[in-house]
Amino acid sequence: MRGGQLAGWAALVAALLVAAGALLPIPPQFLYDQLDSAFAAMLQFGAAHESAAGTPLVSTFGPLGFVFYGQYSPDTFAWLVGIRVELAAATAWTLAWIGTAAAAGSPWGGALALLACAPFLAPPDVWFLTLPLLALLVELPADRTAPLPLRVALGFAIGVVCLIKFTFLLAALAVLIPLTAAALWARRMPPVALAAAIAAALGWLATGHGARDGLAYLDWSVREISPGYAQAMQHPADALLALHAAVVSLAVLIAGGMLARRRLQVGRWAALPALAGAMYLLFKAGFVRADVHVFITAFGLLVIGILLALLWDGRPARLAAALVLVALLPGSLWAHTVAVEGPPIMYFPPVYPADAIARLTAAPFLVGDALAQVHARRVAEIRAAAPLPALHGTVDVYSYGQAVALAHGLDLRPRPVFQSYMAYTPRLARANADVLLGPNAPEWILFRLESIDRRLPALDDAPSWPLLLSRYQLAGPAGAFALLQRRETPLAWRLVPLGRVETATGNIVEVPSAADGPIWARIDLHQTWRDAAITALVSAPLTYIGIALSDGQGRGYRLVPALARDGFLLSPLIEDTAGFMRLLAREPGPDHAGEAAGLIVQIGEGLGVANEPRAVGVEFFRLVVGG
Repeated sequence: MRGGQLAGWAALVAALLVAAGALLPIPPQFLYDQLDSAFAAMLQFGAAHESAAGTPLVSTFGPLGFVFYGQYSPDTFAWLVGIRVELAAATAWTLAWIGTAAAAGSPWGGALALLACAPFLAPPDVWFLTLPLLALLVELPADRTAPLPLRVALGFAIGVVCLIKFTFLLAALAVLIPLTAAALWARRMPPVALAAAIAAALGWLATGHGARDGLAYLDWSVREISPGYAQAMQHPADALLALHAAVVSLAVLIAGGMLARRRLQVGRWAALPALAGAMYLLFKAGFVRADVHVFITAFGLLVIGILLALLWDGRPARLAAALVLVALLPGSLWAHTVAVEGPPIMYFPPVYPADAIARLTAAPFLVGDALAQVHARRVAEIRAAAPLPALHGTVDVYSYGQAVALAHGLDLRPRPVFQSYMAYTPRLARANADVLLGPNAPEWILFRLESIDRRLPALDDAPSWPLLLSRYQLAGPAGAFALLQRRETPLAWRLVPLGRVETATGNIVEVPSAADGPIWARIDLHQTWRDAAITALVSAPLTYIGIALSDGQGRGYRLVPALARDGFLLSPLIEDTAGFMRLLAREPGPDHAGEAAGLIVQIGEGLGVANEPRAVGVEFFRLVVGG
């Protein structure tokens, strides 16, 4: 018996090492001239230099957003590792305690919980979305109460996670509000919620933010970023996969509710809304942008299912039956996701025990200057691949090539929504345009036309385009960029109305000629009640624009309805950086290439989307610059 206990504790220690290897940024990633890498670098830049940037950065992430990506930066890496260690320690302690308590005090239960869950918590979205739910699961072991230090550590970790990403704050609120209400109703102290609130408040203040910043963050997140993301960044979901995920979510919700009813003596009613909120957010995280993100849902449900199975009954036969159900439900969703989307890539692959231990062997490189040397080599490679002239003065980069500016050590002064595709509501896009009108307007702009998801390129930062044309002049090409220099005296610009057309999706609309100047358009697509319901439950229907060119060719692009309603440059159709340079220099393309002759707006078929016409209003203007 003593030998078995010693072996169990040894297994628990080994499982803790596996968890460390899965959850810690060892080895870190390094800077690339690529969208996600540049995004991570800008979060680090914001954490280290936001006061110098001249304007607060606005994104889906909060002041500790740099903790999400395990990317090296000399300014923030020590903080990144320190915060990740705290979060990993609290998570591993909680998982180990749940497993040990479920196994009647045996360390083998803790080892099993860690080994089964840690690989699927390696993707940060899965980890930080499911972390708040541990506050409920830690209450469910039979006849055992979690120690107060563990609850405080877990609450502190949840509070820190709330500052990483707004979605994680929503997950924490969804779980902790009903649990806190139940505790207060029973006249009990809610230690997890109290610790989370204190940690979030202290972290907010420690990052240099005040109450007014908090209101602004909530305003941007609630009114713009969350709904804007669902209507601009969506990816169509496979209907069967979405149904499968909904069934598994419902099964996990029912199982969790039943277990809570059996185990909780007080406040049992709070378990169901807490679980339901967590299930809803896990589903939305995977199915708004239903590509590789679907693994967030699959792995999150798998982790919750594993823990519920361990907690259900410690007897071997019932534990085996519960684990079989986990394999049949969340496990089958994982397999189904792989069949539809392929193996997880980017930040989403699980980290299995052998890989986790192998990652820990890189730990010695965290000491000394080894990481700095690798970073310096990577920066030199980016400079060599994207050479730039010497630029004296402030610089911004359009659309998401900030890695180049950071590698060259330029005086980067980013606009609030620092990557153009993220300005997916009119208010966000106008916040960027306002910078060009104010005293913090950069002296230089590196412009590289690059959108995502085959979106119409002119929609990205569309309100800024007339200001770029009137307040900046072309200094010449700079590698893959167009180099723009701020004018001493801005040119005037205006929109001259040309008429409005009322039509419907699927109908062709004639576009005025751009021979006398560029054509600006506003497209008002009316939403049906069904569209609104699908947007709330999953994501907005996909919208497309087809553009017929005067030379007989045609193009098709994704359209973001909110941005199209606010207005964008339609003709000439700008599809690359060279085209933008010709526009800025007022040089017509060969034989007026790119001039639009007609357009058509269509709704893509998708999950729950009715194939019926929607009303469309199209308004045309002549964009006059300098006249």
